[in-house]
Amino acid sequence: MSLSNYPGGFPNGVNIRGVPILNSYSNKVLWVHSEGGSNGNAGTFDRPFDTLDYAVGRCTASRGDVIMVKAGHVETVTAAAGLALDVIGINIVGLGTGNLRPTINFTTAVGASMDVTAANISMTNFLFTSGIDAQTGAINIQAADFSLTNFETREVTGESVDF
Repeated sequence: MSLSNYPGGFPNGVNIRGVPILNSYSNKVLWVHSEGGSNGNAGTFDRPFDTLDYAVGRCTASRGDVIMVKAGHVETVTAAAGLALDVIGINIVGLGTGNLRPTINFTTAVGASMDVTAANISMTNFLFTSGIDAQTGAINIQAADFSLTNFETREVTGESVDF
């Protein structure tokens, strides 16, 4: 008896409600979590990378690689282009809800930013915060077909933030 109605698997992966079923996905799936992660790890669920920026650099352009960012992750961005989404065709998925969503926190410099310089990138379910008064241009989109969905921005300092 066959183990599945699809013995050949799913060569292009499977999505349910926009979320890839990862054990059937043929390209890279990398994991990130700032609590217990290390950029010296393998980037697996049990041994995640520490930073999203590092995981982006491990992706292969135009392959549809997926970066899964665990609930509670905090990525601190301290400089201009401190988080560079610079690999074509990657998908970044944040897990968790409300305050437990992965957080991108801009701090230290008013010009701290996430720069999108490669096309065909999707990013979903993130919280963006700023710890700097008069933060400017925190998200800079410089490439075609960038999709940012199910996100929220918050001003931690009570001052104006320009996204």
